[in-house]
Amino acid sequence: MADFLDELLSKTDLVQLVSKYVSLTKKGNTYWGCCPFHHEKEPSFTVSQDKQLYYCFGCKEAGNAISFIKKIESVDGRDAVRILADAAHMEVPEYRASDKAADEAFAKKKERLLGLMRVAALHYHENLMSPQGETARKYCEERQIASAINKFGIGYSINGTEMPDYLKSKGYSYTEMKEAGIAEQSANGWYDVFYGRLMIPIINAFNNVIAFGGRTLEKDAKFAKYRNSCQTILFDKSKTIFGINLIKKKKQKAGLDSIIITEGYMDTISLHKAGFDNVVASMGTSLTSEQARMLKNYCNKIYISYDGDGAGQKATLRGLDILESVGLNVRVVPLGGGFDPDDIIKRSGADGYRQLLSKAVTLTAFKINNLAASHDLSQPDGKSKFAVEAIKVIKRLDNPVEQEEYLGQIHKLTGYSMSVLLKQAELTERQSQSENKGTEVGEQEKVKDSLIAAQTFVLAALVNTLPYADFNCDIFPYLSDERARKAYSLALERYKQSYSVQSLVSRAQSDEVEYISELINYKFMPGDDRNKFDECVALMQKKSLEQKKEQLISLWESTKDSALLGELATVEKQLKRMKK
Repeated sequence: MADFLDELLSKTDLVQLVSKYVSLTKKGNTYWGCCPFHHEKEPSFTVSQDKQLYYCFGCKEAGNAISFIKKIESVDGRDAVRILADAAHMEVPEYRASDKAADEAFAKKKERLLGLMRVAALHYHENLMSPQGETARKYCEERQIASAINKFGIGYSINGTEMPDYLKSKGYSYTEMKEAGIAEQSANGWYDVFYGRLMIPIINAFNNVIAFGGRTLEKDAKFAKYRNSCQTILFDKSKTIFGINLIKKKKQKAGLDSIIITEGYMDTISLHKAGFDNVVASMGTSLTSEQARMLKNYCNKIYISYDGDGAGQKATLRGLDILESVGLNVRVVPLGGGFDPDDIIKRSGADGYRQLLSKAVTLTAFKINNLAASHDLSQPDGKSKFAVEAIKVIKRLDNPVEQEEYLGQIHKLTGYSMSVLLKQAELTERQSQSENKGTEVGEQEKVKDSLIAAQTFVLAALVNTLPYADFNCDIFPYLSDERARKAYSLALERYKQSYSVQSLVSRAQSDEVEYISELINYKFMPGDDRNKFDECVALMQKKSLEQKKEQLISLWESTKDSALLGELATVEKQLKRMKK
């Protein structure tokens, strides 16, 4: 891989690459421009033609072509390499051992469907602006989103047959329309699944239309108000964020301090129209860890602005936990009253919503407020139950200052004295410790089982040379036994020499054959992908670091060797980074 990266960088002209994003002026052997990362007015961003490196004297950002693409496109290292490799017409090594013909066929199909979606989106938009789109345009005016039609590429599906007929005339087959999630077949022929709806294109971070959201124009429709595209090879709802293309553009143009997340595209459109250009939607109430990690590529401060109804509030709790788990700084916008962001904009305008943003609360405060709303604090029983549950929330905080701050809020809500609340907090901690002690053995077994499962999955993916198996990730230090280490060595050897998976058995020792066969015949599940592979590797690494930490502590306690403290600090830093 090192040789591949060297070749990739040698074929990438950093000056030409950066010039696509920044206006550069040559002064001597160095090119100067305004930094795209901290949006300055006077140029302090430099690109060296000779060294093929960039450096900003303002924000101190520096690196090569790969690090530039990672930063400017808000992608991880793997995707940055793929972007540069595509531009250089190079094949990324991790795919060399796979079925090249199948990979090329898949890429060709994907490109074909992206073309279909682009043609469909443009034609839906033309329909909206045509005489036949008058009803849909009036709907946009009533919803006060007419001014956002062009920004979001909003369109209209006239009837059941118009779009399939149009795409057919452009050379696309009905099968391709179905694969893209636009058409289905009935007894009467092929029809547009979105017919009669206002069409919202769902666009990814690379400005490709990958799906559609359709909104019925009827107030009392007999069918679903909203319809999203089904899952396709282009669109996975759990890994998609509506409006990601717009916040990427904002970040590149003027920087991005925060992101507002709503439940749906209509709320996002309404807020953008009101001047809030940092808004996205999570494609429904089920925010996922993949979406959270994607948002973390853009900025660390998140406002979650889900509907004020019961479903929206429950979704907010789930979303907050997921967002915080990846290290994001999260606040909740208190809508209340069953209102959604669109309602607030229509009732109170941009200033009214801005005031709500200023009142956004933390995860802990939001949970306490929710508990207070779900208990009758005028009754002794409700008040005591609330206090007990709220203290459980507070005890999860690591900072004692924060704990005391929130205990003060519980004091104000209940009237219980601080001394009583502190006693309850101590009782809660003892109960928690007792419960943890009682389940410690069982938890250790669960951890052990999960580690074995993770290790088996990773090794099976490597042995079978699956497309998402990362051979550049050195897992050797994290493997639990010699048998696993031997399997890993054989998998690497097969990857480098490209011999058949069956040959692995003949290369294994007699006592290793059974384990190698088990890995070869491992039953992969639908949904197994690169995310799962990375998560399993991270779990193995974390456990390995935790074991090393315990060993270092034990060794230091027996020897008092100060040199061990440096090693211990390094391990703790690595563990801390993994929690972010």
